This record gives sequence, structure tokens and C-alpha cells, in this order.
Amino acid sequence: PRRPPEMLTVSHHAIQRYQERVANVPEDQSRAALSTRAIQIAAKFGARFVRLGTGHRVAISDSVVVTVLPIEHFKKQVNRHGLGRFGNAP
Repeated sequence: PRRPPEMLTVSHHAIQRYQERVANVPEDQSRAALSTRAIQIAAKFGARFVRLGTGHRVAISDSVVVTVLPIEHFKKQVNRHGLGRFGNAP
């Protein structure tokens, strides 16, 4: 079932990845860091990714924070697909 867009959920997986990849802090602090106002608003607008100040990206799907990607992940995608800030437009 789809959640209302105003309701953001943080998965346990995302909390674990935050603790592994960003900061080894208690679960409640991880949840708070992954459900900031900025992330909530981005999810409302349908954003699939939000970049944290650390450079990690938070992945969102159907108003659920599903994981935290490593910093290198986006750089690998850019190199692999030739994507720049503005895509492949000439």
C-alpha cells in the first residue's frame, strides 16, 4: 500500500546503512538525520535521491527512505554513464 506523500518512513535498512557509512550513532539519531525537513520536502516533491552534507545520497522510494549510498556510488554512475550535472544534452 502506498503511503500519503506527507508521511515519510525511514526503513531499518537505511538506518543500518547510515550507521555504517555516515556515523555510528544510535538508531534514534540516525532516524532523525534521515527524516529532516529537507528530506521530507524532497520526498513530497517526488525526489528519488537527496544528498547529505557528507556527500552520501539518501535513496527515497514512495515516501520511504530506503538506503544511504556511499559517496563513491554517484561518482561511479557519472563515470559509467557519462552523466554530468545537466545530463547528456549538447
